[in-house]
Amino acid sequence: MAIRDLTKSERLRAAIAEARKLADSGAYHDYTDIEYVLRFDQGLADVSALLDSQAIHRDLNCRCADAREKQTLVAV
Repeated sequence: MAIRDLTKSERLRAAIAEARKLADSGAYHDYTDIEYVLRFDQGLADVSALLDSQAIHRDLNCRCADAREKQTLVAV
């Protein structure tokens, strides 16, 4: 079942989990990149509203930075 087909509370949990997974991949610079992917690649039109929290933005940005740093260390 796609995230867009879930109830609002389920959508919130699923969107946060997917956003964290994307952030931990190291492929994205910050939460705005992740929101773009969730909106346009995964069809979650209301992702900005679901992830509209400074705490979530901070968490995703930290996860993105940590994942990119780990990739850099592995590459060296």
